[in-house]
Amino acid sequence: PKIIGPVDRERPGRSEPFEMPGECPVCGSRVYKEEGMVMYRCPNSACPSQVEQRVEHFASRNAMDIEGVGEKMSAALIRNGLIQDAADLYFLTKEKLLGMERMAEKSASNLLIAIQESKNRSLSRLIFALGIFHVGEEFAQVLAGHYRSLDSLSEVIEEELMSIPSIGPKIARSVFAFFRDERNKEIIRKLKAAGVQVEEKAAREEVLPLSGKEFVITGKLSSISRQQAEDKVKKLGGKAGNSVTRKT
Repeated sequence: PKIIGPVDRERPGRSEPFEMPGECPVCGSRVYKEEGMVMYRCPNSACPSQVEQRVEHFASRNAMDIEGVGEKMSAALIRNGLIQDAADLYFLTKEKLLGMERMAEKSASNLLIAIQESKNRSLSRLIFALGIFHVGEEFAQVLAGHYRSLDSLSEVIEEELMSIPSIGPKIARSVFAFFRDERNKEIIRKLKAAGVQVEEKAAREEVLPLSGKEFVITGKLSSISRQQAEDKVKKLGGKAGNSVTRKT
């Protein structure tokens, strides 16, 4: 679906033309719009609103899947000065968490367990969790399969990225710029220091039980989520597709 035009008959008589704000309402930075894009963006990666969104995205189900770190918790952790970016989640302690309002000991323990368990997520999920502009789940899987480690990916140049099928100039430029940003370099350094898995685990696909098979998982499962089921398929050598094809 897309917007093709206004519905004039539904417009109130008192309506006035809308003008896009020239500044970010949170940090005051001058907004910009990329050529060919619709959205206006704040260029300040340290903007408090952006930081909250990045932390929430990092912990989301299809990314690092950290239960308990949603919109409200992300904002609370930042507001209390406990974290400045997503990597700081891995340096939280029970003592720090108990200093927050309405944080009980059981809740703090559960949150720390969830954070600890997320350290062993796949490389593709980590790449997706970093929130690289234009890089969704599918392209994160392509990049993880091609480079096998965050260190290797961080050293590539745009031309090399564009040699990969399905990777165009926008994605190549965005990935290259992300890994050249000093703030992002610091986040990756902290992730590695915390013991987060930053390499794709080596596996001989031909000896795995689901090697050569492709699965499409739909609906609601009784014991695990679809994302968890897809991860299990991949660990066993299979592929998890989004739609039914001849290979399914």
